[in-house]
Amino acid sequence: MVAHRCLSAGVVALLCAASAGAQTWEYKSYKKDSMGKYDKANYVSGTIEVEQKGGESFFRMNSGRVDVCYRGALPASVEKTEATTIIEVSKAVSGCEEFRYTIRNDGSGGFKETKRGEQWVRSPFDHGLTPVK
Repeated sequence: MVAHRCLSAGVVALLCAASAGAQTWEYKSYKKDSMGKYDKANYVSGTIEVEQKGGESFFRMNSGRVDVCYRGALPASVEKTEATTIIEVSKAVSGCEEFRYTIRNDGSGGFKETKRGEQWVRSPFDHGLTPVK
């Protein structure tokens, strides 16, 4: 029982330490083709980052020409579990859709979702989402 409590306290300490400062992931940002549809073969490699400042989290994307919906330091909520980090970006610009990233903590990637009505819809694209080394 005591060992279990120590292990749990250790996991909590690790998660708290990991949430301090900034964390960066590789990111694939897809371009539109001449018909205005996103092209799975045409993307720009970049990064996304979450930074903790003054008890708040901010999301930043650096991936080619970034749409106005993704520009600057955007307020975000970050939920960490042993398995995943979920970054939900607050709707900062009127008319932009809400989005979030679920990233596997084992370094094997993750996925992006956008909100459609009250439902989160998973992107069909592989956005990478692996840790920057």
